[in-house]
Amino acid sequence: MEKLNTIWQPHIGLHSFCSLDSLIIRECHKLVTIFPSFMEQRFQSLQSLTITNCKSVENIFDFAMIPQTCDRNETNLHKIVLQGLPNLVSVWKDDTCEILKYNNLQSVTVDGSPYLKNLFPLSVANDLEKLEFLDVRNCKAMKEIVAWDQGSNENAIITFKFPRLNNVSLQSLFELVSFYGGTHTLEWPSLKKLFILRCGKLEGITTEISNSQVKPIVLATEKVDNRKRELRTY
Repeated sequence: MEKLNTIWQPHIGLHSFCSLDSLIIRECHKLVTIFPSFMEQRFQSLQSLTITNCKSVENIFDFAMIPQTCDRNETNLHKIVLQGLPNLVSVWKDDTCEILKYNNLQSVTVDGSPYLKNLFPLSVANDLEKLEFLDVRNCKAMKEIVAWDQGSNENAIITFKFPRLNNVSLQSLFELVSFYGGTHTLEWPSLKKLFILRCGKLEGITTEISNSQVKPIVLATEKVDNRKRELRTY
């Protein structure tokens, strides 16, 4: 598929692909955006998304041109795998996810995107109560997992709740400083495995290490003020 530069056509019907539940894209080196704005209501049944080895992909979801409404539609997306996307700059572009909810996400894997500076917009991160597995590696420009919301109150404490998250792996994220740039609380009571490797700048996430093995975290609630670089665990 070396010459494929688009998957969808703007004139497709509203109910086109309404039964599509799995999408796998491999070695399509001219694709730049996977889901442009006109696909916003056309992948509601999609459960699994895998994109690998696509050299030109810059954005996965680009709904920046869609006006926001009071109601947010739920997506059925359970699993995202992004591997070998060397020009990826955003998974969700410009925090436009006030339009759609990704609250059914259970597993997210990102590997080999050196220009990706963050993974989740704040609006997506606030809905991830079903997330169980998070694996981010080889994204050398990533500074935070959740993008800093410049419109938020600097004195407000944001609470991220991940009640089902049990496995987190962060590897070779050389610029990663924090989970989120503002004052925040992490609640992940089900966490069993936290693996951090080659993340030398990371602050604010701690674990207990014994005999080179990560212990299950029982009290995994952390309050982090990244401006003051203080950590209180309770």
